[in-house]
Amino acid sequence: MSNGTISATFDVSAAAAAGELLLQAATVLPPIYYLIAVFLFVGAFLYNFLEFHLLSDILHGFMGDPVELTFNPESEIYHGVASKCRSLHGRYLVTPWLASPHLQTVFLNFLGRPPSFKYNRQIYRTRDGGTIALDWLLFSDVAGGSAQLPTGISKEDSTPLLVMVPGLTSDSASAYVKHLVYKMAKNGWNVVVGNHRGLGGMSITSDCFYNAGWTEDVREVINYLHKEYPNAPMYAVGTSIGANILVKYLGEEGENTPLAGATSICSPWDLVVCDRFINRKLAQRLYDRALAIGLKGYAELHQSVLSRLANWEGISKSCSVRDFDNHATRLIANYETVDTYYRRCSSVSYVANVSVPLLCISAIDDPVCTSEAIPWDECRANKKIVLATTTHGGHLGYFQGLTGKQLWWVGAVYEFLSVLHNSPFMHHQKKTEATGLHSALESTIDQSPYVNITEDGMLSPATENTLTESTVTHSNKEITESEISAEVDETAKTSSKDGVLRITSKNENSVKKDKGENISETVADVMYPIKRSVHELRKYQGKSIWLLAYIAFMTSWPLIGSLSFFFFRKRYNKAPRKNN
Repeated sequence: MSNGTISATFDVSAAAAAGELLLQAATVLPPIYYLIAVFLFVGAFLYNFLEFHLLSDILHGFMGDPVELTFNPESEIYHGVASKCRSLHGRYLVTPWLASPHLQTVFLNFLGRPPSFKYNRQIYRTRDGGTIALDWLLFSDVAGGSAQLPTGISKEDSTPLLVMVPGLTSDSASAYVKHLVYKMAKNGWNVVVGNHRGLGGMSITSDCFYNAGWTEDVREVINYLHKEYPNAPMYAVGTSIGANILVKYLGEEGENTPLAGATSICSPWDLVVCDRFINRKLAQRLYDRALAIGLKGYAELHQSVLSRLANWEGISKSCSVRDFDNHATRLIANYETVDTYYRRCSSVSYVANVSVPLLCISAIDDPVCTSEAIPWDECRANKKIVLATTTHGGHLGYFQGLTGKQLWWVGAVYEFLSVLHNSPFMHHQKKTEATGLHSALESTIDQSPYVNITEDGMLSPATENTLTESTVTHSNKEITESEISAEVDETAKTSSKDGVLRITSKNENSVKKDKGENISETVADVMYPIKRSVHELRKYQGKSIWLLAYIAFMTSWPLIGSLSFFFFRKRYNKAPRKNN
């Protein structure tokens, strides 16, 4: 046998002997040591997986983390309102036994410890036939007075009114909603929760469902409440998807909203970014699956309608929010793709146009709505917005105190809105009539195709409407054919020299006068979208109007110069010349 073979045999036997020795040593150790090792390993894994920060809180002496504020240096809302809110200039300390964003989020949804009270329900029918449940809690109900229906509130009542917009698949019974509603009502406010369609125990009565960008219901409810209680200053709070809807509504309305102020809590801001985030890690995928289960439960309640409008087989097999949106939301809302739906419904695109005092609260460790989507620069550029971010808080959690019975953001919202309500910085509605070209010229055009010019200057086709009765519209007056016939009873028909039949009447002067008055209105309606387009172009491009005019002149000069040369040369050739 060679030396190499002997050496290899010796190495194998030595390794086997070492293994046997290690095994014998392992059997000598007490089992409790192994249990401790397993416990430490699992604990370390869960500490990192659940993103605990208890050790960090202990090292910092349970001082909490400061609230970071982002605002415009010239913002009157910050200097006159937010600067007077102690909660926004203090520190937030998480309940020690909930020192994890995941624990806070899960605890809020399954326990939450909400206060106990009963709502007064009002059923509201939308213009398209939909049904919305408005759940009221009045100050008089919490103060111990006799419960009264919202119809008992007089039109002269000046008690501040708060409109609550819940999150995805949430309604007035959700724990965080009840925390806010009770806090505001207890401190002298009347509160109404606008449940989304199909939630709050209501059935779907139309072919329209709510989604992350559906602002029509919020707009209609707010306008209705403002009309019913015109003397009551009205505010709004949106949470999660409800916050996205509220901010998008504020951006769409601009100065035209009757809201005096608003707050946005844990908004997703950019739905595309949040969609990518929620599929990134295992913990986020668990949230995605849980949200999909909630959406499928919502769909099952209204299967008779959804099976007709969407892909029911795809809905039943959905394992994520994106799957549900692909098989249901985008089809019902007529979006080409899921990403198209996410982009068009993200409130981040509407932040710049918000014109009411707005407090936005978000947690950096939010496990559902990532901080990557927070529009820091857009909020800083808008003088009406104050953005408050905290290091911890989870998604709508923000538990504080040893018992965890209070939510920090609820107190911050109450303090901000109360200071705003007692300040001169409340927003007052400024109605801006933005009549489109189609509506202004509807009486003079009786054939398709129609073209509408919207407020943002975009062109959109309008379908041909079949008119059963010819109607001429002048401002707020409508003159039908029968009325026109009555006005021209003594009409004289004369034929001029050119063979054209003309109609004259005794009211011709008044008709001409009305027509002259309407010309200026028509011109204004035509010029409005053009001015709006130029303004938007200047705002987004950051260019001066004179620079845009210069660019337009220089780019069109070659064509204008050629036409001018051709025109004047032709005129010069036709001009008579004197013979010498």
